[in-house]
Amino acid sequence: MNVKESEPAQADLQASWMCAECGYIYDPAEGNLETNIRPGMPFDKLPDDWSCPVCNHPKNQFTKFISQL
Repeated sequence: MNVKESEPAQADLQASWMCAECGYIYDPAEGNLETNIRPGMPFDKLPDDWSCPVCNHPKNQFTKFISQL
């Protein structure tokens, strides 16, 4: 397998996601210990009933977050 081919998939697994309601950012590298989500958990692997730990908005109200650094 070509390493370059796997990079986008790996990057997508580590993408951060932002709550459309309150702006909370879910970072897979950090997980969310308050909701028992271990570090390294990709957003798409979160339970379907997972919701924002700040405002309780559902998972489907999150959008991929791209840092402007």
